[in-house]
Amino acid sequence: MGVSLRNLLINSQFWALELQFVLVVGTSVIEMPRLLRQLPRARETLAAALAVGLLAWTLASFVAPRTNRIYYDEQIYQGIGQNLSDLHLAQMCNDGTVEYGQLQCWRGEYNKEPNGYPYLLSLAYRIAGVSEGVAFRVNTVVAGLAAGIAVLLSTVLFGDLRGAALGGLMLALMPMQITWSNTAAVEPSAALFGAFGLLTAVWFARARTASALAWTVAVLAFATTFRPESILVVPLAGAAVVLLAPREFARARLWWAVAIGLLLTAITWMHLLAVLGDSWGASGNRLAWSYATVNLPVNFWFYVRDLRFPALFSAAALAGLVAPGFRREKALVAGFFLAFWSIFVFFYAGSYNYGADVRYSLLSNLPLAVLAGVGASWMASKMSGRWPRARPSVLVPAIILFQFLWYVPLVRATGEEAWGARADVAFAREFARSLPANAIVLTHNPAMFHVWGVNAAQMSIATTDQSYVDGRLFARYAGGVFLHWNFWCNVADPTQVAFCNSVLNGFGHDLVAERQMRNYRYALYRLRPR
Repeated sequence: MGVSLRNLLINSQFWALELQFVLVVGTSVIEMPRLLRQLPRARETLAAALAVGLLAWTLASFVAPRTNRIYYDEQIYQGIGQNLSDLHLAQMCNDGTVEYGQLQCWRGEYNKEPNGYPYLLSLAYRIAGVSEGVAFRVNTVVAGLAAGIAVLLSTVLFGDLRGAALGGLMLALMPMQITWSNTAAVEPSAALFGAFGLLTAVWFARARTASALAWTVAVLAFATTFRPESILVVPLAGAAVVLLAPREFARARLWWAVAIGLLLTAITWMHLLAVLGDSWGASGNRLAWSYATVNLPVNFWFYVRDLRFPALFSAAALAGLVAPGFRREKALVAGFFLAFWSIFVFFYAGSYNYGADVRYSLLSNLPLAVLAGVGASWMASKMSGRWPRARPSVLVPAIILFQFLWYVPLVRATGEEAWGARADVAFAREFARSLPANAIVLTHNPAMFHVWGVNAAQMSIATTDQSYVDGRLFARYAGGVFLHWNFWCNVADPTQVAFCNSVLNGFGHDLVAERQMRNYRYALYRLRPR
Protein backbone atom coordinates (compact mmCIF):
# COMPACT_ATOMS: atom_id res chain seq x y z
CA MET A 1 0.00 0.00 0.00
CA GLY A 2 2.87 2.39 0.84
CA VAL A 3 4.40 2.15 -2.64
CA SER A 4 1.08 2.51 -4.46
CA LEU A 5 0.09 5.48 -2.28
CA ARG A 6 3.39 7.22 -2.99
CA ASN A 7 2.94 6.61 -6.71
CA LEU A 8 -0.55 8.08 -6.48
CA LEU A 9 0.86 11.15 -4.72
CA ILE A 10 3.59 11.54 -7.33
CA ASN A 11 1.01 11.70 -10.10
CA SER A 12 -1.81 13.61 -8.38
CA GLN A 13 -0.25 16.01 -5.92
CA PHE A 14 0.61 18.71 -8.46
CA TRP A 15 -3.05 19.01 -9.43
CA ALA A 16 -4.22 19.06 -5.81
CA LEU A 17 -1.74 21.83 -4.96
CA GLU A 18 -2.71 23.71 -8.11
CA LEU A 19 -6.37 23.63 -7.04
CA GLN A 20 -5.52 24.73 -3.51
CA PHE A 21 -3.42 27.64 -4.73
CA VAL A 22 -6.07 28.83 -7.19
CA LEU A 23 -8.58 28.84 -4.32
CA VAL A 24 -6.15 30.77 -2.10
CA VAL A 25 -5.62 33.41 -4.77
CA GLY A 26 -9.30 33.63 -5.70
CA THR A 27 -10.59 33.98 -2.14
CA SER A 28 -7.77 36.39 -1.22
CA VAL A 29 -8.62 38.69 -4.12
CA ILE A 30 -12.19 38.85 -2.83
CA GLU A 31 -11.64 38.97 0.93
CA MET A 32 -8.34 40.77 1.55
CA PRO A 33 -9.69 44.16 0.33
CA ARG A 34 -12.68 43.72 2.66
CA LEU A 35 -10.37 43.05 5.59
CA LEU A 36 -8.27 46.12 4.80
CA ARG A 37 -11.33 48.36 4.48
CA GLN A 38 -12.62 47.29 7.89
CA LEU A 39 -9.38 47.99 9.73
CA PRO A 40 -9.19 51.11 11.89
CA ARG A 41 -6.91 53.60 10.17
CA ALA A 42 -6.78 51.31 7.13
CA ARG A 43 -4.38 53.43 5.06
CA GLU A 44 -1.90 53.83 7.89
CA THR A 45 -2.08 50.11 8.64
CA LEU A 46 -1.43 49.19 5.03
CA ALA A 47 1.46 51.67 4.91
CA ALA A 48 2.97 50.14 8.07
CA ALA A 49 2.64 46.63 6.65
CA LEU A 50 4.32 47.69 3.41
CA ALA A 51 7.10 49.55 5.26
CA VAL A 52 8.10 46.68 7.54
CA GLY A 53 7.70 44.26 4.66
CA LEU A 54 10.09 46.30 2.54
CA LEU A 55 12.54 46.45 5.44
CA ALA A 56 12.40 42.67 5.93
CA TRP A 57 12.92 42.04 2.21
CA THR A 58 15.84 44.48 2.08
CA LEU A 59 17.62 42.96 5.09
CA ALA A 60 17.15 39.42 3.77
CA SER A 61 18.25 40.34 0.26
CA PHE A 62 21.22 42.59 0.94
CA VAL A 63 22.47 41.99 4.50
CA ALA A 64 22.24 38.23 4.95
CA PRO A 65 24.63 36.27 2.69
CA ARG A 66 22.92 34.28 -0.06
CA THR A 67 23.85 30.71 0.76
CA ASN A 68 22.47 27.29 1.56
CA ARG A 69 22.44 26.33 5.24
CA ILE A 70 20.63 22.98 5.34
CA TYR A 71 22.17 20.35 3.06
CA TYR A 72 20.98 18.83 0.95
CA ASP A 73 17.33 19.53 1.67
CA GLU A 74 17.45 22.88 -0.11
CA GLN A 75 18.72 21.23 -3.30
CA ILE A 76 16.04 18.55 -3.02
CA TYR A 77 13.29 21.18 -2.67
CA GLN A 78 14.55 22.93 -5.80
CA GLY A 79 14.70 19.64 -7.69
CA ILE A 80 11.13 18.74 -6.74
CA GLY A 81 10.03 22.22 -7.77
CA GLN A 82 11.60 21.59 -11.18
CA ASN A 83 9.77 18.26 -11.48
CA LEU A 84 6.49 19.96 -10.56
CA SER A 85 7.11 22.75 -13.04
CA ASP A 86 8.33 20.69 -16.00
CA LEU A 87 6.62 17.34 -15.51
CA HIS A 88 3.73 18.03 -13.08
CA LEU A 89 5.09 15.19 -10.94
CA ALA A 90 5.73 15.48 -7.17
CA GLN A 91 9.01 13.59 -7.08
CA MET A 92 12.76 13.69 -6.67
CA CYS A 93 14.45 12.73 -9.92
CA ASN A 94 17.20 10.13 -9.47
CA ASP A 95 18.03 9.86 -13.17
CA GLY A 96 17.23 12.78 -15.40
CA THR A 97 18.08 14.49 -18.66
CA VAL A 98 17.91 18.27 -18.96
CA GLU A 99 18.01 19.03 -22.65
CA TYR A 100 16.04 21.20 -25.05
CA GLY A 101 14.84 23.38 -22.17
CA GLN A 102 13.00 20.79 -20.09
CA LEU A 103 13.68 18.06 -17.54
CA GLN A 104 12.98 14.45 -18.49
CA CYS A 105 13.06 12.00 -15.61
CA TRP A 106 13.61 8.27 -15.99
CA ARG A 107 13.66 7.29 -12.30
CA GLY A 108 11.59 9.20 -9.76
CA GLU A 109 11.15 8.85 -6.00
CA TYR A 110 8.67 10.36 -3.56
CA ASN A 111 10.15 12.60 -0.85
CA LYS A 112 9.22 12.38 2.83
CA GLU A 113 8.75 16.15 3.16
CA PRO A 114 5.45 17.82 2.14
CA ASN A 115 5.54 19.65 -1.17
CA GLY A 116 3.93 23.06 -0.53
CA TYR A 117 7.25 24.89 -0.71
CA PRO A 118 8.49 23.08 -3.85
CA TYR A 119 5.13 23.96 -5.39
CA LEU A 120 5.80 27.67 -4.69
CA LEU A 121 9.19 27.23 -6.36
CA SER A 122 7.48 25.61 -9.34
CA LEU A 123 5.29 28.69 -9.74
CA ALA A 124 8.38 30.91 -9.73
CA TYR A 125 10.13 28.57 -12.18
CA ARG A 126 7.19 28.77 -14.56
CA ILE A 127 7.42 32.57 -14.53
CA ALA A 128 11.19 33.18 -14.32
CA GLY A 129 12.67 29.89 -15.52
CA VAL A 130 14.49 27.22 -13.53
CA SER A 131 17.56 28.56 -11.76
CA GLU A 132 19.20 28.36 -8.37
CA GLY A 133 18.74 32.06 -7.68
CA VAL A 134 14.96 31.89 -8.01
CA ALA A 135 14.63 29.88 -4.79
CA PHE A 136 16.53 32.52 -2.82
CA ARG A 137 14.45 35.34 -4.25
CA VAL A 138 11.24 33.50 -3.34
CA ASN A 139 12.29 33.37 0.31
CA THR A 140 13.31 37.03 0.46
CA VAL A 141 9.83 37.93 -0.81
CA VAL A 142 8.37 35.56 1.79
CA ALA A 143 10.30 37.47 4.48
CA GLY A 144 8.61 40.71 3.44
CA LEU A 145 5.17 39.12 3.30
CA ALA A 146 5.62 37.60 6.77
CA ALA A 147 6.36 41.01 8.32
CA GLY A 148 3.29 42.44 6.59
CA ILE A 149 1.09 39.56 7.78
CA ALA A 150 2.34 40.16 11.35
CA VAL A 151 1.07 43.75 11.13
CA LEU A 152 -2.33 42.68 9.79
CA LEU A 153 -2.79 39.84 12.30
CA SER A 154 -1.94 42.12 15.22
CA THR A 155 -4.26 44.86 13.97
CA VAL A 156 -7.21 42.51 13.46
CA LEU A 157 -6.68 41.03 16.92
CA PHE A 158 -5.87 44.13 18.99
CA GLY A 159 -6.75 47.18 16.88
CA ASP A 160 -3.51 48.93 17.88
CA LEU A 161 -1.61 50.26 14.87
CA ARG A 162 1.47 51.22 16.88
CA GLY A 163 1.69 47.77 18.47
CA ALA A 164 1.16 46.10 15.09
CA ALA A 165 3.89 48.18 13.43
CA LEU A 166 6.33 47.50 16.28
CA GLY A 167 5.58 43.77 16.07
CA GLY A 168 6.23 43.74 12.34
CA LEU A 169 9.43 45.73 12.88
CA MET A 170 10.71 43.26 15.48
CA LEU A 171 9.94 40.30 13.23
CA ALA A 172 11.85 41.97 10.39
CA LEU A 173 14.86 42.47 12.72
CA MET A 174 15.06 38.98 14.24
CA PRO A 175 18.55 37.69 13.30
CA MET A 176 17.59 34.11 12.41
CA GLN A 177 14.53 35.36 10.52
CA ILE A 178 16.85 37.42 8.30
CA THR A 179 19.56 34.77 8.01
CA TRP A 180 17.26 31.95 6.92
CA SER A 181 15.26 34.17 4.56
CA ASN A 182 18.16 34.26 2.10
CA THR A 183 18.36 30.48 1.83
CA ALA A 184 16.27 27.91 -0.04
CA ALA A 185 14.89 26.37 3.17
CA VAL A 186 11.20 25.58 3.69
CA GLU A 187 10.78 27.14 7.15
CA PRO A 188 10.22 30.78 6.05
CA SER A 189 7.27 29.87 3.83
CA ALA A 190 5.90 27.36 6.36
CA ALA A 191 5.89 30.11 9.00
CA LEU A 192 4.30 32.61 6.60
CA PHE A 193 1.38 30.41 5.61
CA GLY A 194 0.80 29.25 9.19
CA ALA A 195 0.34 32.89 10.19
CA PHE A 196 -1.71 33.62 7.07
CA GLY A 197 -4.04 30.75 7.94
CA LEU A 198 -4.55 32.08 11.47
CA LEU A 199 -5.17 35.59 10.10
CA THR A 200 -8.00 34.30 7.90
CA ALA A 201 -9.54 32.42 10.84
CA VAL A 202 -9.41 35.52 13.06
CA TRP A 203 -10.91 37.60 10.26
CA PHE A 204 -13.76 35.11 9.89
CA ALA A 205 -14.38 35.32 13.64
CA ARG A 206 -14.61 39.11 13.30
CA ALA A 207 -16.53 39.35 10.01
CA ARG A 208 -18.81 36.26 10.36
CA THR A 209 -19.40 36.06 6.59
CA ALA A 210 -19.52 33.06 4.27
CA SER A 211 -16.81 34.54 2.03
CA ALA A 212 -14.47 34.99 5.03
CA LEU A 213 -15.12 31.36 5.96
CA ALA A 214 -14.31 30.23 2.41
CA TRP A 215 -11.05 32.22 2.57
CA THR A 216 -10.17 30.52 5.84
CA VAL A 217 -10.76 27.04 4.44
CA ALA A 218 -8.74 27.72 1.30
CA VAL A 219 -5.71 29.20 3.08
CA LEU A 220 -5.70 26.62 5.88
CA ALA A 221 -5.75 23.74 3.39
CA PHE A 222 -2.72 25.12 1.54
CA ALA A 223 -0.93 26.01 4.80
CA THR A 224 -0.90 22.33 5.85
CA THR A 225 1.31 21.35 2.89
CA PHE A 226 4.63 22.89 3.97
CA ARG A 227 6.00 20.91 6.93
CA PRO A 228 4.66 17.91 8.87
CA GLU A 229 3.81 20.08 11.89
CA SER A 230 2.04 22.64 9.67
CA ILE A 231 -1.13 20.68 10.34
CA LEU A 232 -1.16 22.36 13.79
CA VAL A 233 -2.54 25.50 12.16
CA VAL A 234 -5.91 23.73 11.81
CA PRO A 235 -6.59 23.31 15.56
CA LEU A 236 -5.25 26.84 16.07
CA ALA A 237 -7.84 28.14 13.65
CA GLY A 238 -10.46 26.16 15.56
CA ALA A 239 -9.25 27.77 18.78
CA ALA A 240 -9.67 31.20 17.16
CA VAL A 241 -13.32 30.47 16.48
CA VAL A 242 -13.83 29.01 19.98
CA LEU A 243 -12.33 32.08 21.65
CA LEU A 244 -13.66 34.83 19.40
CA ALA A 245 -16.86 33.51 17.81
CA PRO A 246 -18.09 30.41 19.71
CA ARG A 247 -21.67 30.76 18.43
CA GLU A 248 -20.47 29.86 14.94
CA PHE A 249 -20.29 26.23 16.03
CA ALA A 250 -24.08 26.19 16.16
CA ARG A 251 -24.33 27.17 12.49
CA ALA A 252 -24.44 24.58 9.71
CA ARG A 253 -22.13 26.56 7.43
CA LEU A 254 -19.17 25.98 9.75
CA TRP A 255 -19.61 22.22 9.60
CA TRP A 256 -19.99 22.32 5.83
CA ALA A 257 -16.73 24.25 5.74
CA VAL A 258 -15.08 21.60 7.92
CA ALA A 259 -16.23 18.88 5.51
CA ILE A 260 -14.93 20.81 2.49
CA GLY A 261 -11.69 21.45 4.35
CA LEU A 262 -11.22 17.74 4.96
CA LEU A 263 -11.59 17.13 1.23
CA LEU A 264 -9.13 19.88 0.34
CA THR A 265 -6.58 18.59 2.86
CA ALA A 266 -6.91 14.98 1.73
CA ILE A 267 -3.57 15.29 -0.03
CA THR A 268 -1.96 16.28 3.30
CA TRP A 269 -3.44 13.31 5.15
CA MET A 270 -2.41 10.96 2.34
CA HIS A 271 1.13 12.30 2.49
CA LEU A 272 1.36 11.82 6.26
CA LEU A 273 0.06 8.28 5.87
CA ALA A 274 2.53 7.51 3.07
CA VAL A 275 5.58 8.58 5.11
CA LEU A 276 4.33 7.29 8.46
CA GLY A 277 6.97 4.58 8.65
CA ASP A 278 9.91 6.80 7.65
CA SER A 279 12.56 7.11 10.34
CA TRP A 280 13.51 10.70 9.41
CA GLY A 281 17.05 9.76 10.43
CA ALA A 282 16.10 8.84 14.00
CA SER A 283 17.51 5.67 15.53
CA GLY A 284 14.36 5.33 17.67
CA ASN A 285 11.08 7.20 17.95
CA ARG A 286 10.92 10.52 16.15
CA LEU A 287 8.86 12.11 18.94
CA ALA A 288 9.31 11.19 22.60
CA TRP A 289 9.14 12.74 26.08
CA SER A 290 12.76 11.75 26.68
CA TYR A 291 14.03 14.26 24.11
CA ALA A 292 12.64 17.12 26.19
CA THR A 293 15.40 16.72 28.78
CA VAL A 294 17.91 17.96 26.18
CA ASN A 295 15.76 20.16 23.96
CA LEU A 296 13.73 22.07 26.55
CA PRO A 297 16.61 23.91 28.27
CA VAL A 298 18.20 24.84 24.94
CA ASN A 299 14.99 26.01 23.27
CA PHE A 300 13.81 27.91 26.36
CA TRP A 301 17.04 29.79 27.03
CA PHE A 302 17.32 30.58 23.31
CA TYR A 303 14.83 33.41 23.91
CA VAL A 304 16.49 34.62 27.11
CA ARG A 305 20.28 34.43 26.86
CA ASP A 306 21.30 33.35 23.38
CA LEU A 307 23.38 35.49 21.03
CA ARG A 308 21.07 34.50 18.16
CA PHE A 309 17.91 36.10 19.58
CA PRO A 310 17.31 39.56 21.14
CA ALA A 311 16.23 39.08 24.76
CA LEU A 312 14.65 42.55 24.52
CA PHE A 313 12.00 41.08 22.21
CA SER A 314 11.24 38.29 24.69
CA ALA A 315 10.86 40.85 27.49
CA ALA A 316 8.49 42.89 25.31
CA ALA A 317 6.45 39.75 24.55
CA LEU A 318 6.17 39.00 28.27
CA ALA A 319 5.02 42.58 28.82
CA GLY A 320 2.44 42.08 26.10
CA LEU A 321 1.06 39.04 27.92
CA VAL A 322 0.69 40.83 31.25
CA ALA A 323 -0.66 44.07 29.78
CA PRO A 324 -4.36 44.56 30.61
CA GLY A 325 -7.13 43.61 28.19
CA PHE A 326 -7.58 41.28 25.19
CA ARG A 327 -7.15 38.11 27.23
CA ARG A 328 -8.70 35.80 24.65
CA GLU A 329 -6.69 37.30 21.81
CA LYS A 330 -3.46 37.01 23.79
CA ALA A 331 -4.28 33.42 24.72
CA LEU A 332 -4.68 32.65 21.01
CA VAL A 333 -1.33 34.21 20.04
CA ALA A 334 0.40 32.52 22.99
CA GLY A 335 -1.10 29.22 21.85
CA PHE A 336 0.24 29.89 18.35
CA PHE A 337 3.73 30.34 19.79
CA LEU A 338 3.53 27.32 22.11
CA ALA A 339 2.19 24.98 19.42
CA PHE A 340 5.10 25.58 17.04
CA TRP A 341 7.68 25.90 19.80
CA SER A 342 6.75 22.89 21.95
CA ILE A 343 6.48 20.38 19.09
CA PHE A 344 10.25 20.55 18.58
CA VAL A 345 10.94 20.06 22.27
CA PHE A 346 9.80 16.46 21.80
CA PHE A 347 11.42 15.94 18.39
CA TYR A 348 14.61 13.88 18.32
CA ALA A 349 16.44 16.60 16.33
CA GLY A 350 14.44 19.51 17.71
CA SER A 351 17.16 21.30 19.70
CA TYR A 352 17.97 24.75 18.32
CA ASN A 353 21.62 23.81 18.92
CA TYR A 354 21.40 20.61 16.86
CA GLY A 355 23.12 21.20 13.54
CA ALA A 356 21.21 23.81 11.59
CA ASP A 357 17.94 23.19 13.42
CA VAL A 358 17.76 26.71 14.79
CA ARG A 359 15.71 27.22 11.63
CA TYR A 360 12.77 25.64 13.50
CA SER A 361 12.59 28.79 15.61
CA LEU A 362 11.22 30.64 12.57
CA LEU A 363 7.89 28.87 13.00
CA SER A 364 7.33 30.55 16.38
CA ASN A 365 8.92 33.94 15.60
CA LEU A 366 5.80 35.63 14.24
CA PRO A 367 3.47 35.08 17.23
CA LEU A 368 6.26 36.15 19.58
CA ALA A 369 6.73 39.31 17.50
CA VAL A 370 3.00 40.07 17.66
CA LEU A 371 3.00 39.81 21.46
CA ALA A 372 6.22 41.82 21.64
CA GLY A 373 4.58 44.58 19.60
CA VAL A 374 1.66 44.68 22.04
CA GLY A 375 4.07 44.88 24.97
CA ALA A 376 6.24 47.57 23.38
CA SER A 377 3.18 49.68 22.60
CA TRP A 378 1.88 49.30 26.15
CA MET A 379 5.23 50.33 27.61
CA ALA A 380 5.33 53.31 25.22
CA SER A 381 1.91 54.37 26.53
CA LYS A 382 3.15 54.14 30.12
CA MET A 383 6.18 56.24 29.21
CA SER A 384 3.97 58.85 27.51
CA GLY A 385 2.02 59.31 30.73
CA ARG A 386 5.16 59.91 32.80
CA TRP A 387 7.67 61.39 30.36
CA PRO A 388 5.76 62.90 27.43
CA ARG A 389 8.78 64.88 26.30
CA ALA A 390 10.70 61.65 25.68
CA ARG A 391 8.39 61.00 22.70
CA PRO A 392 8.11 57.21 23.31
CA SER A 393 6.53 56.60 19.90
CA VAL A 394 9.89 57.61 18.42
CA LEU A 395 12.15 56.41 21.24
CA VAL A 396 10.88 52.81 21.35
CA PRO A 397 11.42 51.99 17.64
CA ALA A 398 14.76 53.83 17.80
CA ILE A 399 15.87 51.55 20.64
CA ILE A 400 14.72 48.50 18.68
CA LEU A 401 16.63 49.61 15.59
CA PHE A 402 19.76 50.52 17.54
CA GLN A 403 20.01 47.19 19.36
CA PHE A 404 19.78 45.43 15.98
CA LEU A 405 23.30 46.73 15.34
CA TRP A 406 24.50 44.20 17.94
CA TYR A 407 23.34 41.38 15.66
CA VAL A 408 24.45 42.68 12.25
CA PRO A 409 27.80 40.80 12.34
CA LEU A 410 25.91 37.57 13.07
CA VAL A 411 23.47 38.19 10.23
CA ARG A 412 26.29 38.98 7.79
CA ALA A 413 28.24 35.82 8.66
CA THR A 414 28.07 32.74 6.47
CA GLY A 415 29.07 30.61 9.45
CA GLU A 416 31.18 27.50 9.70
CA GLU A 417 28.20 25.18 9.97
CA ALA A 418 28.06 22.70 7.06
CA TRP A 419 31.32 24.00 5.55
CA GLY A 420 31.99 20.64 3.89
CA ALA A 421 28.67 20.51 2.09
CA ARG A 422 28.86 24.20 1.17
CA ALA A 423 32.27 23.63 -0.43
CA ASP A 424 30.88 20.58 -2.22
CA VAL A 425 28.10 22.62 -3.83
CA ALA A 426 30.50 25.41 -4.81
CA PHE A 427 32.99 23.04 -6.44
CA ALA A 428 30.21 21.01 -8.09
CA ARG A 429 28.88 24.20 -9.66
CA GLU A 430 32.38 24.87 -10.97
CA PHE A 431 32.71 21.30 -12.30
CA ALA A 432 29.31 21.55 -14.00
CA ARG A 433 30.42 24.55 -16.05
CA SER A 434 33.34 22.58 -17.50
CA LEU A 435 31.33 19.54 -18.63
CA PRO A 436 31.00 18.86 -22.36
CA ALA A 437 27.57 18.93 -23.95
CA ASN A 438 25.43 15.82 -23.68
CA ALA A 439 27.29 14.46 -20.63
CA ILE A 440 25.84 12.94 -17.46
CA VAL A 441 27.10 13.09 -13.87
CA LEU A 442 26.74 10.27 -11.36
CA THR A 443 26.38 11.89 -7.93
CA HIS A 444 24.65 11.64 -4.58
CA ASN A 445 22.79 14.88 -5.35
CA PRO A 446 21.40 14.86 -8.91
CA ALA A 447 18.76 17.53 -8.11
CA MET A 448 21.26 20.37 -7.94
CA PHE A 449 22.78 19.39 -11.29
CA HIS A 450 19.31 19.26 -12.86
CA VAL A 451 18.58 22.80 -11.63
CA TRP A 452 21.89 23.88 -13.21
CA GLY A 453 20.76 22.32 -16.50
CA VAL A 454 23.07 19.28 -16.32
CA ASN A 455 22.09 15.64 -16.85
CA ALA A 456 22.60 13.65 -13.65
CA ALA A 457 21.74 10.38 -11.93
CA GLN A 458 22.18 8.78 -8.53
CA MET A 459 25.65 7.30 -8.10
CA SER A 460 24.24 4.12 -6.59
CA ILE A 461 22.89 3.16 -10.04
CA ALA A 462 26.46 2.38 -11.14
CA THR A 463 26.69 -0.16 -8.31
CA THR A 464 23.22 -1.71 -8.30
CA ASP A 465 22.58 -1.62 -12.05
CA GLN A 466 25.90 -1.69 -13.93
CA SER A 467 24.27 -3.06 -17.06
CA TYR A 468 22.11 0.08 -17.22
CA VAL A 469 25.25 2.22 -17.14
CA ASP A 470 26.90 0.07 -19.81
CA GLY A 471 23.92 -0.25 -22.13
CA ARG A 472 22.11 3.03 -21.57
CA LEU A 473 24.26 5.82 -20.16
CA PHE A 474 27.40 5.36 -22.27
CA ALA A 475 25.26 4.89 -25.38
CA ARG A 476 22.94 7.83 -24.67
CA TYR A 477 25.39 10.50 -23.51
CA ALA A 478 28.02 11.15 -26.16
CA GLY A 479 29.66 13.78 -23.96
CA GLY A 480 30.66 11.12 -21.45
CA VAL A 481 29.72 9.65 -18.08
CA PHE A 482 31.28 11.43 -15.09
CA LEU A 483 31.56 10.65 -11.39
CA HIS A 484 31.18 13.44 -8.84
CA TRP A 485 33.38 12.65 -5.82
CA ASN A 486 31.39 14.69 -3.34
CA PHE A 487 30.69 15.40 0.32
CA TRP A 488 29.26 11.91 0.93
CA CYS A 489 32.45 10.31 -0.36
CA ASN A 490 34.33 12.00 2.50
CA VAL A 491 32.08 11.40 5.51
CA ALA A 492 32.46 8.61 8.04
CA ASP A 493 29.54 6.63 6.62
CA PRO A 494 30.65 3.26 5.23
CA THR A 495 27.52 2.85 3.10
CA GLN A 496 27.93 6.14 1.25
CA VAL A 497 31.71 5.85 0.86
CA ALA A 498 31.24 2.31 -0.47
CA PHE A 499 29.13 3.64 -3.35
CA CYS A 500 31.91 6.04 -4.33
CA ASN A 501 34.68 3.45 -4.18
CA SER A 502 32.57 0.81 -5.90
CA VAL A 503 32.08 2.99 -8.99
CA LEU A 504 35.78 3.75 -9.32
CA ASN A 505 36.65 0.08 -8.79
CA GLY A 506 34.05 -1.04 -11.32
CA PHE A 507 34.99 1.29 -14.17
CA GLY A 508 38.15 2.63 -15.67
CA HIS A 509 38.43 6.33 -14.98
CA ASP A 510 40.44 9.50 -15.54
CA LEU A 511 40.69 12.39 -13.09
CA VAL A 512 39.33 15.57 -14.69
CA ALA A 513 39.47 18.04 -11.80
CA GLU A 514 39.84 18.08 -8.04
CA ARG A 515 39.66 20.54 -5.17
CA GLN A 516 40.62 20.35 -1.49
CA MET A 517 38.92 21.96 1.52
CA ARG A 518 40.50 21.09 4.87
CA ASN A 519 40.57 17.30 4.98
CA TYR A 520 37.81 16.87 2.37
CA ARG A 521 38.60 16.14 -1.26
CA TYR A 522 36.20 16.87 -4.10
CA ALA A 523 36.79 15.59 -7.62
CA LEU A 524 35.32 14.93 -11.04
CA TYR A 525 36.23 11.70 -12.86
CA ARG A 526 35.41 10.65 -16.39
CA LEU A 527 34.44 6.99 -16.51
CA ARG A 528 35.47 4.66 -19.33
CA PRO A 529 33.16 1.96 -20.73
CA ARG A 530 33.96 -1.47 -19.43
